[in-house]
Amino acid sequence: MRQKGFTLIELLVALAVGGLVIMSAVAVIYQVFWGTSRTNSQVVALTDVHQAALRLKKDIVMTQTTDLADGVPRDSVTLSWTDYTSFEEEENKDHSSAYNLLSDGVLQRTYDGTTSIVGRNITYVSFTQDGRVINVVITATKGGVTPRSETLEFSVYLRTLGME
Repeated sequence: MRQKGFTLIELLVALAVGGLVIMSAVAVIYQVFWGTSRTNSQVVALTDVHQAALRLKKDIVMTQTTDLADGVPRDSVTLSWTDYTSFEEEENKDHSSAYNLLSDGVLQRTYDGTTSIVGRNITYVSFTQDGRVINVVITATKGGVTPRSETLEFSVYLRTLGME
């Protein structure tokens, strides 16, 4: 008499093949989420460091004087300049910007008494002056499980004192 059904070996083979398929699918899904998280962290860090650098460069290009000492790195800076765009000399305006890195990773800018945030996720900033050159190093770090860091270094020449 012939019975219908599966043998124990057939069931074990089916379970093994099914287990391999499920494990492969889980591994692929894990890699997709991990890779996406890592990429997102890198994009956020890169964006944050570039946005902070853009604001800094705009101010440093206008700068005529700073509170930095030659060759001494600092994590904060005050930049000062005079706006000579007026036709009348008495209407020329003095401006200043101060940059400070706060403990929560926020790069803060105070421009003529108004405070704003110019960078988030900033983990390191350094300002040094060598003669008429300002050197800046900014690092942004983002991510929990897969943290990514981006560092940007740049130098800007200071303007001369007065109209030339």
